[in-house]
Amino acid sequence: MFDIGFFELIVIGILALLVLGPERLPKAARTAGMWIGRIKQGFSSIQQEVNQQLHMEEMQRQLEENRRKLEETLRKQEQSITESAGPQPTTPDTAESKPVQAVEQDAPVAQVRPEDEGPFGTTPSAPASSATTSDKSPSSDHKG
Repeated sequence: MFDIGFFELIVIGILALLVLGPERLPKAARTAGMWIGRIKQGFSSIQQEVNQQLHMEEMQRQLEENRRKLEETLRKQEQSITESAGPQPTTPDTAESKPVQAVEQDAPVAQVRPEDEGPFGTTPSAPASSATTSDKSPSSDHKG
């Protein structure tokens, strides 16, 4: 800050002792030390705020740069997807437009009712025809 050496401090101390005297010099030194401490604290807080502001601006700049890179990557991916998809053929003989046919025409289709399902949403191992013959379940026969 100030380039004050040891010799300059001795000269200032001797002058202060001659001007203020030995009675008021300790009080003046304490007051000067207090003011110097406050000034140093003020400079320190200002420096800390400036560093914090610079850090925030740097982070904001990096965030903006990353956002631009992500938008550019997204734009490129959308463009490559659009180019790779190309025009879709609209012919009626595509696999999507054909109806799904059963493998065996004679096989009966099993229908599962909600009351036939087991405790975990699975069907019991017994055939579906046996479930339709009894209206009551074994647990409803005896209460207690």
